[in-house]
Amino acid sequence: MNTYIYQCVVYKEVNGIDCNHIIKDQIMEFDYHMNRLLESNEKTTDMLEELLGNSLSIKVLCQKYKIDKETNDITLYRESIMIDPQKNIIVSQNFVLLFPKYIPRSVYYNMIWKRKGIGHYLNQFNIKTSRLITSYGLKKDAEMTNHFQKSVRIMFPSRNFPIPFKKYDIYFDDFTVPGFSIIEYFNPEIFIRRNKFSK
Repeated sequence: MNTYIYQCVVYKEVNGIDCNHIIKDQIMEFDYHMNRLLESNEKTTDMLEELLGNSLSIKVLCQKYKIDKETNDITLYRESIMIDPQKNIIVSQNFVLLFPKYIPRSVYYNMIWKRKGIGHYLNQFNIKTSRLITSYGLKKDAEMTNHFQKSVRIMFPSRNFPIPFKKYDIYFDDFTVPGFSIIEYFNPEIFIRRNKFSK
């Protein structure tokens, strides 16, 4: 996909979202990075770091466990944000369900200790995974939810733009059930007048 500047009318044409409330002189730059980020099965962290040109860091906002009383299975729920420390912006916000039965133990302990983001840890130890995208697109503020269909508060300003999002599962070798289910909301600022980030 070639680089274009999309105004609101193109938003409506491509995504079917009513953007009449967006100020006319506001524009969002979309290029192949946008399509690739939402549609590709590549590692999201790698794509974001390539897009922004910096190494990103993670901050865990909350982490809690859910135990199934019938099976005693444990599910770890985590909310976190991905930060570009060089540009001082929140790049994305993640809502993660982790299923310990279907991931390597070392990955599980890394999540418990909140030491690294998923992508960085998998890269560091060359852990093989595959990804399945289950949903992606744009959402309004009021439409954003977590895995439990509860409304969520996003930590970055939307500036009245729809929020790009992707929902996907991560599978580890030797498992046919996903070890992670992730909903990731991306800060529109990384696509707005993107050239300013390269200055």
